[in-house]
Amino acid sequence: MSIPGAPKSHSDSYTLVVEISTDQLEVLKSKGFNLCVAKKVNGAYTVIWSRKSDYLHKNTFKWDKDYQVFGLNEFKVGSRAEAQTNEVDITYGQTCVLNSVGVMQPATGPIGKSGEFYVQNELGKISIGVNQKLNGSFLPIFVSPTVIAGKASFEPIDEVKVWLQSHVETSTTITDINEPGIEVTYSSEISKTVAYEGKEGLVQWVQK
Repeated sequence: MSIPGAPKSHSDSYTLVVEISTDQLEVLKSKGFNLCVAKKVNGAYTVIWSRKSDYLHKNTFKWDKDYQVFGLNEFKVGSRAEAQTNEVDITYGQTCVLNSVGVMQPATGPIGKSGEFYVQNELGKISIGVNQKLNGSFLPIFVSPTVIAGKASFEPIDEVKVWLQSHVETSTTITDINEPGIEVTYSSEISKTVAYEGKEGLVQWVQK
């Protein structure tokens, strides 16, 4: 359940197009590979933002800078990041308080341009998660690997990782991405295209 809090950020929408060469689709799907995307927060990738098993030649991901924060009891690698408190909208410069009974309060404070927002934890030892809207739905992009005490800052970075992996789901918590992939950084651009392509035995990720 989402409690209305911070107004939405109406900045530009970002787009990522991932192309998989047609001669690789059958090979990848027969081996159970999923198309995975993660978003960097606080300098790390800790959650699979999207996992697609029904990918095709061209796959489009769109997002805005719309965020939510929530609490959950622990970070456990390989588990699903699921909110255990209520989820609250927040934007840059604002702070949410997780109070002593475990309710995430509506975001307060002036909207800023720092690229960070904050959670003040008054409940006790708990991990904090961040959602971001992807293709119209809020999904986890980050869970703090360690418990949060007091006030913590969260800085979503305009950088995503794309890779192929089997036996994972959307919202799976991770620490390292060992599979070959490609990192995509957004600076002044808001649309990027990457491709998995190449001749037999020489298939690789490239930015177009």
